[in-house]
Amino acid sequence: MYVPKLYAVNDAEEVHAFLKAHPFGTVVTHDGQKPIATHVPLRFHEADGRIWFTTHVAKNNPQWQTIEDQTVLVIVQGSNAYISASLYGHEDVSTWNYQVVHAYGQATILNAEQLEEDLAGLLRDHEKERENAVIWEELSESVQRQKHGVVGFRIDIDEMQAAFKLSQNRNEADYNRIVSELEQAGCPLAGVMREHKK
Repeated sequence: MYVPKLYAVNDAEEVHAFLKAHPFGTVVTHDGQKPIATHVPLRFHEADGRIWFTTHVAKNNPQWQTIEDQTVLVIVQGSNAYISASLYGHEDVSTWNYQVVHAYGQATILNAEQLEEDLAGLLRDHEKERENAVIWEELSESVQRQKHGVVGFRIDIDEMQAAFKLSQNRNEADYNRIVSELEQAGCPLAGVMREHKK
C-alpha cells in the first residue's frame, strides 16, 4: 500500500489498538488467475512480540484451499468520510479521509480443536457485555455442529502498513471546520479526528 509519510502510523500500540477496535476485515489471496477476497470477523492476538489474526470462512469457499501456499493480505478499514473543499479557507480539491491497515502474513489451517476454541473466543469477545450472552459451551450440540461448515485459520503477520489520513495537511481553522461538519453529519470520523489531534 502506498502510504504518504504525513499519514503513516508507525506507533505499534496505536495500530494494535485500531485493529482490536475494528474486528472485521478482508482477507485477500490469489487463485493463480485473479485476486480473491473474503470479508471475515477477525480476532487480533499478540504475544512475545508476535501478532496474528484468527478467523474462519465457509467450507464451500474455495479460498481456504490455497491459503497456506502464499502471502496473505488482511485489510482492516476504520471510519472514512468525503471531505469537501468548500470547508477550506482557500480553493483546493476535495478529498477523502480514512483509516486503514494492511497486514501481510502466512496462514495455517486450524485443526478441529483450535477452530472450536476460536469460535468460542469470538463469542466471548462480542457477547461478554450482553445481558443474555450467547456462550459456545451452552449451545446445543446441533448448533455446535455448524462448525463443520467452516474452516478456521491463523495468519501470522510479518509486515504491516497503516495509513490514517485525517486532514493532517490542513491548517487549524480548516481542520476545525472539517471536524464540525462531520460532527453535524453524525460521522464517526469526527471523534477519531478530535482524538488524533490531541
